[in-house]
Amino acid sequence: MRAFYVEADWEPKPGYKLSERESGTRRSARGNSIWRNIRGRVVDRPDPKIRAPDEVLLKVGVAGICGTDAHLLRNDDDGYTKYDGHSKYPIITGHEFSGEVIEIGSGVKSLRIGDLVSVESMNWCGECDPCRKGMFNQCKNNEEQGLTYDGGFAEYVTVKSKYCYLLNDIVCFYGDKMTAFELGSMIEPTGVAYNGLFVRGGGLRPGEHAVVFGAGPIGLSAISLLKASGVAKLICFETAEERRHLAKNCGADYTYDPSVLTKEGINPSELLMDITGGQGISLFAECAGANNATYPVMAGALAIGGKTVQIGHSMGKMTLDIHPYMINACSISGSNGASGHGIFTNVIGLMASGRIDMRKMVTGRIHLEDIEDGVTQASNRTSGKILVSVSYSRK
Repeated sequence: MRAFYVEADWEPKPGYKLSERESGTRRSARGNSIWRNIRGRVVDRPDPKIRAPDEVLLKVGVAGICGTDAHLLRNDDDGYTKYDGHSKYPIITGHEFSGEVIEIGSGVKSLRIGDLVSVESMNWCGECDPCRKGMFNQCKNNEEQGLTYDGGFAEYVTVKSKYCYLLNDIVCFYGDKMTAFELGSMIEPTGVAYNGLFVRGGGLRPGEHAVVFGAGPIGLSAISLLKASGVAKLICFETAEERRHLAKNCGADYTYDPSVLTKEGINPSELLMDITGGQGISLFAECAGANNATYPVMAGALAIGGKTVQIGHSMGKMTLDIHPYMINACSISGSNGASGHGIFTNVIGLMASGRIDMRKMVTGRIHLEDIEDGVTQASNRTSGKILVSVSYSRK
């Protein structure tokens, strides 16, 4: 089969102390401290085989290029990957994908050959303490398809059936197999935003106001979800003009370039208070990872009982004035992943009712053979979601 195969050299940085798990499995906890000379290309690889009774074999339909996929292929000045998360190489990357079941293991009861499914990327164990508490995204034994074992940038892939979610309702609503594949590939990033907004962040009441920082695919997903939840005024801050246009298309009522506001001497916090008639913002979604710039804005525009949810990955430390959060009885929640809590099921429900249409954030559709061009597009910080068609095409 054809697949996007990524290789790297295992060269722990001087002074980096390997954990027992890292040493034993060559799976890094912090990729940018270990993996050097990352390189990827589309090559022929052996077809995967079902090796356990709870596995299914999928013919991949569509896969989405995540910022992570682009980031891990970038090398720093010393040749180390810029991706700081868990990873293992060599590997077929791709963790946002959908496909058709073409073979099932002997123990699979929930799926049939011919089913279209979306796949949960975080493979929680169900046995560690976080999993037993229902905190699947914090699983201590988490593996991630496309990062620690072969993923969806390939013609075929094996998946445990418990991580598969049927797309039947989406097929029924749109009557189109390819649309189901495309939307199915975007359930994972939409679920990341859903987890942050509604599970970790606690959501908001219809009629309250919200702000999204950053209009990359996760920010655009957050905008779409907030619009569907009945937010009154929805504001997005984003520096790229192209992404501000996408934010409007996904439902933002106001979009601003924070760098322009600074040049014009406009205080973003005061602007938010003016827009909301002095009520302030009930829910901030930080999807930019620009914490030193975004948290001061939030501190000056918090509604009483307001919430901040940190979804974007931020490197390094920041300075935070906690006083406004204290006196306004506000909260800050961290969020990671999209597993458990009915997230995939609920996102599918929203898609299958037309409440959200994540195709609005798609800015590129390419074939697997051209995936390197797609990765370049996904790296430019102006695009939305880039989709990779693998084994199927529109007729």
